[in-house]
Amino acid sequence: MKKINLGQLTLLWVLAALLLSGCGGNRFEAQLRETHKEVQSNLAYLKDQLDSKQLSNGLLIEKYANALIKQKPDYADIATLLKKEATSQGKAYTGLTKRLAAVNLVPTDTETASYGLQELQLINSGADVYEFNNSLADVVNTLASLSDGQLAVVNVPASQRASAQQNNALVGNPSYGSWQTDSSGTSFWAWYGMYSMFNNVFGRANYGAWSSRPHYSYYGNYGRNRWGSDADVSRNQNLSRRYPSKYNRPSTATKQRYSTTSQRSSSFGGSTSKSSTGSKTSSSRYSSYGSSSRSSSFTSSRGFRSGK
Repeated sequence: MKKINLGQLTLLWVLAALLLSGCGGNRFEAQLRETHKEVQSNLAYLKDQLDSKQLSNGLLIEKYANALIKQKPDYADIATLLKKEATSQGKAYTGLTKRLAAVNLVPTDTETASYGLQELQLINSGADVYEFNNSLADVVNTLASLSDGQLAVVNVPASQRASAQQNNALVGNPSYGSWQTDSSGTSFWAWYGMYSMFNNVFGRANYGAWSSRPHYSYYGNYGRNRWGSDADVSRNQNLSRRYPSKYNRPSTATKQRYSTTSQRSSSFGGSTSKSSTGSKTSSSRYSSYGSSSRSSSFTSSRGFRSGK
């Protein structure tokens, strides 16, 4: 399968924009569908790797879940639920497939087409097996946080291990819930479905109190800017402005993404376009997410090896 690197993707975007403005959207639609197939193929490969237990953090999730069930039988439901994250049935994987399904492959203007192409780039970054394996550390560490120190956190900077041992690393990750506002104006984390069980263990996470403490997570520190949606980047930026603290200051990568979003919105007359999901969002997408990202270009994940 032909690999598409970042430079090629940018060139294709420019050419497609010209083709769309000059002679209709058919050629642009063809490029979107071709790129869609590439991402779909990488997601299929990730599914195979997950379900055949080739990811090291996936194996660790299963090991930690079983250990927690033995240590605290009352947490069996939570541990069993988190076990699913090591498979293609988990929220992390299905979240990527839903984003892929939502991409508009029949654009009627350059803004929609631009959004679609770069959303595909972000989904592909999240589908990279190495990157996905790293993101599963948040599930591992959530299990560790329930073990009263019996299970060690993984892939956390030494200065933040103590706080990671006590916090739920999945708070703030849109695969599992969303920040909502109650009638008093307080922003709180609302879990999806059965993940609401976490409220019984950790209590309700109000953004003001939550953001005033250290709360390391792979998604929050790295994943959001590498493959998170523009909607989530903007939401996180707005919340950090509303509840400023030294622990929730946006990273340089976040500021760059948010700034570029605003600039590109102005270039389209200051308007927002509807995404393929029907909600208003910026059309901006970015070509880099920091020097440490392995997955900012269209490359296959086939070279991944299990383990760190």
